[in-house]
Amino acid sequence: MISEIFDLTPIYEDDEDILLFWQKKIFTCLFSILLISGIVPYLISCRYAFEQSEWYNVIMYTVIYLWAAGVTFFKKIPFPIRVWAGMFGFYFMGVHCLLTMGLMGSARLYLLCFSAFAAIFSGIKGGVASLVLTITTLVAFGYLNFNGVVSPDHLHGLPSPREWGVFIGTFSFLCILVTLSLAILINVLEISGREFKHLIKNTPDTIWTLNQQLIITFINSAVYPTFGFTQKEMMGHPITQFLPEQNLVHFKDQIKNKDDFNYETIVHHKDGTPIPVEITGSKISHFPDSHNMYQGIIRDMSQKKIREKEQHRLKEKLARAEKLKALGTLAGSVAHDLNNILSGIATYPEVLMMNKTLDPQTRQGLNLIKDSGRKASAVVSDLLTISRGVSVEMDIININTIIDRYLMAREYDTLKKTYPQVTLDVETEPELLNINGSYLHIEKTIMNLVLNAVEEVSNREGGIVLITTANEYINATMPGYDDMVPGEYVRLSVKDNGAGIDKKYREKIFDPFFTKKEMGKSGTGLGLTIVMNAVQDHKGGIKVSSNNKGTRFDLLFPAVRQDIPHKAVSTSLDALKGQGQRILVVDDLKAQQKIALGILEHLGYQAQAVDNGYAAVDVIRNHPADLIILDMIMTPSISGLETYQRIKKINPDQKAIIASGFSESEDVLMAQDLGAGSFIKKPYTLLDMGIAIKEELEK
Repeated sequence: MISEIFDLTPIYEDDEDILLFWQKKIFTCLFSILLISGIVPYLISCRYAFEQSEWYNVIMYTVIYLWAAGVTFFKKIPFPIRVWAGMFGFYFMGVHCLLTMGLMGSARLYLLCFSAFAAIFSGIKGGVASLVLTITTLVAFGYLNFNGVVSPDHLHGLPSPREWGVFIGTFSFLCILVTLSLAILINVLEISGREFKHLIKNTPDTIWTLNQQLIITFINSAVYPTFGFTQKEMMGHPITQFLPEQNLVHFKDQIKNKDDFNYETIVHHKDGTPIPVEITGSKISHFPDSHNMYQGIIRDMSQKKIREKEQHRLKEKLARAEKLKALGTLAGSVAHDLNNILSGIATYPEVLMMNKTLDPQTRQGLNLIKDSGRKASAVVSDLLTISRGVSVEMDIININTIIDRYLMAREYDTLKKTYPQVTLDVETEPELLNINGSYLHIEKTIMNLVLNAVEEVSNREGGIVLITTANEYINATMPGYDDMVPGEYVRLSVKDNGAGIDKKYREKIFDPFFTKKEMGKSGTGLGLTIVMNAVQDHKGGIKVSSNNKGTRFDLLFPAVRQDIPHKAVSTSLDALKGQGQRILVVDDLKAQQKIALGILEHLGYQAQAVDNGYAAVDVIRNHPADLIILDMIMTPSISGLETYQRIKKINPDQKAIIASGFSESEDVLMAQDLGAGSFIKKPYTLLDMGIAIKEELEK
């Protein structure tokens, strides 16, 4: 009980004013001291009063003593009431002494204590009120005495009215000086305490002080979110009690041997949750008697770690994007030349096979050459698919249709024959929404995902690959899709029941040329890079879920509520033949000119070829053509775009189609804005060329 009364440990309640906290502490200590030190005077006074038969004094002394005990220990009474009850105890003692002993007693001391303590415990307002009451009491006592209203016979030495006035003046000056000084000091402490409390309460860091035994002497309320313990639960306990055992030796070594220290560790919340924290501390040497005391902060690093992890993820994403950009630049720079070279392998055999007199063995050989050229062209196409800065031709398409066509394609048939032990199931949404996308890119995405899944489960008994589609609405709160714009999406999922993707490889699976398979045997290492790039080009999202029960790729593409436009395209060669229209081929490579001329002559057109833009402009100026087939990149001559711009000045209605070894670029789009028709990518087929020419001539 005694230790609690005189315990000055600063344990503040969260919303408690610091000055009020110390006022309560000091008030309790003061009156406790008065009770303890006053027990002897109380007993002596009561004994003297008994001997003199002054029973009223015995009663008064007892009431005052019990009064002091009441204001000290009855803490359920509001503090302001206890304060003024205690202060008026001093006031009544002063008045009693004044009436019984006059100026020879302790009246002045009691009245001074009344005003001073009122200022300490009630501030400026309480100090001023007590001063007014004290001075009024002295003036009233003198007035009543000198006017014969109150004049006890036993009072001696009472000065004259003039001397009484001097006494009141000097005492009042001293009382005012002491009381107002204390009141101003309390007011300053109140402001300072309020600022300190605001700082301590609103800082997110845990602020602590320790004594020589590493006992917590102060800790702020910010400790609760980190440790799960309140201030009162931690105050008075060793800080080592709340640190993990494996770090105690390190902490003690830091705090004992260094004036300043800083390190990161893991602490455990009251519920067992590990919390990463940074502990910073130093020895206290600038306060009296502070030797071997310590102060510091504990900072919750959880959000910082999350931000660092996010920054690391973004850096990896940026590095991957830079890698794709570099690869795209490389792909774009070589694709034109490669496709031009491949035209001789993939397209010219088709021209040769137009000769009906070829023997079967030669025809079979030419077919083999053509197929090899097509496969090589597909690899170049994959490189172009991941090339950034290349325009993607978008149409209103339905993913269900692409899946259906893939299931009827030769690639899928070959896959089924190669892996007959794998079961491939398809579950599509009948009312699947359309998307605005690239048919080629979506098709390649499906092909790559299915191929990876089939190969993953090919050595597993009961291997299953499931393709599903669904309509889905994405909102901002859905986990895994934080970067996506809320709205309607079409979900394409490919799931297998394989062994899953090893955690150490999950961040690398979309990197170009990363593969766990034998390079060149099962693929180029570009499959998932193509998938990621296609999703990004379509402004969609991708989520990968993998464990030891299998892997699932969920691809989301923004949905549109537009119908697929009907395109009536004739695939009959007879229907594609012309009636002798004049066509000009503009290409800087003689081999490409020969291929194009062979196809055009077979289709029934009159064809002429030139190898640069300047020659094309001269030909059109002198001999108009029904259609121009333009290459986009012709060095060192002017480009296909500039060639078409010049020709349009000569003949504003000039029709043209574009044939290039590069993917659809900005130059292609600008030429189409000027009036050019379809874009066909080298190496093209006879059918590709026939359809493009027919469509443009019939416009």
